[in-house]
Amino acid sequence: MEKNRFIHYGIVLTLIASISAGILSIVNTATQKVIKENEKAAVNAARIMVLPKAVSFDEEGIVKVDELEFIPGNGSNGKPVGYVVTVSEPGYAANIDFVLGIDRRGRVTGLNIIGSQETPGLGSKILDPEWQKKAVGKDSAYEFNKSTDGFAGATISPNAVYTGIKRALKSFNSGVNKR
Repeated sequence: MEKNRFIHYGIVLTLIASISAGILSIVNTATQKVIKENEKAAVNAARIMVLPKAVSFDEEGIVKVDELEFIPGNGSNGKPVGYVVTVSEPGYAANIDFVLGIDRRGRVTGLNIIGSQETPGLGSKILDPEWQKKAVGKDSAYEFNKSTDGFAGATISPNAVYTGIKRALKSFNSGVNKR
């Protein structure tokens, strides 16, 4: 009798688990499109933020240099005003992901950190929009200055961002700007 009870419970639990897995699969399938659209909208908003003169981005005109993809941003006249590139650079805790705008002369037009797991209160200061504005106007000749570009207790995170910026600008100058 007791053996039958365990078999009964096993069948009931298997049935509940199967139904739950099926429901989760349906919900996942239904929300994948929305999640991808939201991610794309967030990336486009970040692109406009870092290349404010652009009104559209030419996904067909992507220029790949050194594993980076430079996407042309077009002005209201339809002509390129610059490029945006998404960069990932190792930070203290994990990779720091950011979108960088670069004008046609090779100068930074904007920086937007879109992913970071840096230490709260220290490395996370790279998320401060005022700190990010320091990158605007910099070109490939700029050198990271620990005393003005870093902050007390955290030099790895800001240095990682500037290393990513330098890498992107170097790639831009060697590949995109040569076209």
